[in-house]
Amino acid sequence: MIAVLLSVFFLALTSNRTAQADELPEVATPPLYGFCMEISDAKKRTIPEQVSMLAELGFDGVGYPLWLDGNMEKNLAAIDAAGIEAYVFYARVNVKPGATAYDPRVVTAMEKLKGRRATICLLIQGLPAGDPRGMPQAVKLLKELGDVAQRCDLRVSIYHHLADWTERLDHAIEVIERVDHPRVGVNFNLCHWLKLEGEKDYRPTLRRAADKLFAVTINGAKLGTTTWTDGLIQPLDKGDFDNRALLTFLKEINYTGPVGLMCYGISGDAREHLERSMGVWKSWYASDEKN
Repeated sequence: MIAVLLSVFFLALTSNRTAQADELPEVATPPLYGFCMEISDAKKRTIPEQVSMLAELGFDGVGYPLWLDGNMEKNLAAIDAAGIEAYVFYARVNVKPGATAYDPRVVTAMEKLKGRRATICLLIQGLPAGDPRGMPQAVKLLKELGDVAQRCDLRVSIYHHLADWTERLDHAIEVIERVDHPRVGVNFNLCHWLKLEGEKDYRPTLRRAADKLFAVTINGAKLGTTTWTDGLIQPLDKGDFDNRALLTFLKEINYTGPVGLMCYGISGDAREHLERSMGVWKSWYASDEKN
């Protein structure tokens, strides 16, 4: 009888351990892309040089302005040759009543991206932040571009940016809820969140947007400052914002997209600060794998 009880006990113990092991989150490193890393680069690298550098350093992709100057094919060829992905492009649209909503070349450029599964991030401008006069035009143009994105197997996302009409993420979410289009979502841009919201808890807002969160950018950041360079935008080895907690929460809400490294305004040789950030990024996930 004792032998039977012991057998049942050890079987239950083994089963419990197995269940606990199965419940542990699977460690997976999100794709990391360089964003705005070319703007302040002291070396003034060409696009082929930029994407080759990113590939050499271990980045999975890149984000750029949506090329409307006729160089789309040439630049995409450089990205493909480097073996990385074009994850995001950004463009500007205008919601001021009577204004041209967007350059018609935006649609042409999106069509040239067909099948790449990129996200077109829109900076929505033309009116003061949150001005209700912009809502009808915003809903209209986002539905239009959402349809183009669906046709081209792309996505469209509102890039919340300081001084834009949708500078606050809460407002951007309200807009996409009204649009209600499967290809229209929002970004989470850490530096702009911190600039406007300070140390406000981001989790309720991101949880609300979880199903429509299409793009994320992070960076090292010093809390309690409003300065961009060397303040709210730094390499990952600088600042005191807890990016690991943010990444953990993104995983909790099932965000599976790429993560951008915001580099706007970081001076000096881009390779130097990108290499430092990549070292930190790799250490985070190597540490998680050990645990």
